[in-house]
Amino acid sequence: MATVDAATVIQASYVSAAAAILVIRAVPSLRDRFLAYGSRASDVPSTVDFKVGNVDAPTTGDSHQSGVERSSAKVDKKDAASATSVVGKLLDSAASIQVPHSWFASFYVVSTLSSAFWAYEIVFKAAAFNVVADLSSDNDRSMTLRQIVVVSAMMFAQGARRLYESIEFAKPSSSKMFVGHWIMGLWFYVTIGVAVWIEGIPMLRQADVEMKHFQFVPPTPRTFIASVIFILASGGQVDCHGYLSSLKRYGVPQHPAFQSLVCPHYFAECLIYLSMAIQAAPKGALVNRTILCALVFVGVNLGVTADGTKKWYAKRFGPQSVEGKWRMIPYLF
Repeated sequence: MATVDAATVIQASYVSAAAAILVIRAVPSLRDRFLAYGSRASDVPSTVDFKVGNVDAPTTGDSHQSGVERSSAKVDKKDAASATSVVGKLLDSAASIQVPHSWFASFYVVSTLSSAFWAYEIVFKAAAFNVVADLSSDNDRSMTLRQIVVVSAMMFAQGARRLYESIEFAKPSSSKMFVGHWIMGLWFYVTIGVAVWIEGIPMLRQADVEMKHFQFVPPTPRTFIASVIFILASGGQVDCHGYLSSLKRYGVPQHPAFQSLVCPHYFAECLIYLSMAIQAAPKGALVNRTILCALVFVGVNLGVTADGTKKWYAKRFGPQSVEGKWRMIPYLF
C-alpha cells in the first residue's frame, strides 16, 4: 500500500488552491493586483497605496507620552510605512509579470494532449500509469472500466471543444493576465487528466481495458443523467462563447442566457464537471470525490471572477445593468 495516496494529494491540491483564491479575494492589496485581468483590470489602479496614514499624526494617548516615547513612536511608524512600501513594491513587481490573455488556448492544448496521453498509458499499462498506481492506496470501491472510458472521453471532448473555440472565436487582443493565472491553469489541466480516472485504479489493477469497453451499450441511469447534463451544458457554453465573440464592442450581453445570470458560461462549466463527477462515482458513492474537489476549485475560481464581472458591469454600465441577476448559479450565487 502506498504511503502517499495520489488521489488524496490531488484532492488536497484542488481544495488548497480554492482556499488560496478566497484568501487573495479577501485581501484588497492582493485582490486588486492579482485577480483582475482583461477588460476589468482597466479600472484597477496599477499600484495600491500601502502607506499607513500620516506618520506625523498623533495617535490616541500621545499627549501622555514623553518626548523620547513620541520620537520612538514616529520612528516605528516610519519603519512600518517603509516596510509596507517595500511590500507594495514587491507585490507590484510580481503582478507585473504577465502573459498574453490569448495564452488561455494553451490550457486546452495541454488538456487534449493529457487525455490522449493517459488513454494510451491506461490501455497499455505503461510506465507513467504504473507510477501513479504505485502511489495509490488500495480501495474496495472503484470505478468500473466502462466508467473510466466514458469519463475519459468526456474530458477529452471538453478539452478538444474548448481548444476549437479558442481558435475559432479568438480575436486580436492586447489583454494580459498575471502569470500565476496561467501557471495555475496549466497545473489544473495537467492534474485533471489524472483526476478523472484515478479512483478506478483498483479495477485497473485487476483487469485491462479492451475493445468491448468502447462499444455502445444502453446507458445506466447514472450515465444517462450525466450525459444529458454534459451535452446540454456543453451546448449552452458553446452558444454563450459564440455570442460573446460576435460582439462588436464590449457591453452588457443581451443573449437570453445572460438575462438572469451574469456569467452563464461559467455555470455551464461547473455543470460539465458535475456531470463528470456523477459519471465517475465509484460503487456506492453519489459522486467521484476527486472530480468533486476539482469542481470546488473550478466553482471558486469562476465564482470570484463572476463576482468581479458583476461589479465591473455595475460600475461601467450602471447598477441597473445587473439588477436582479445572479452572478453564476441561479438562486444561489
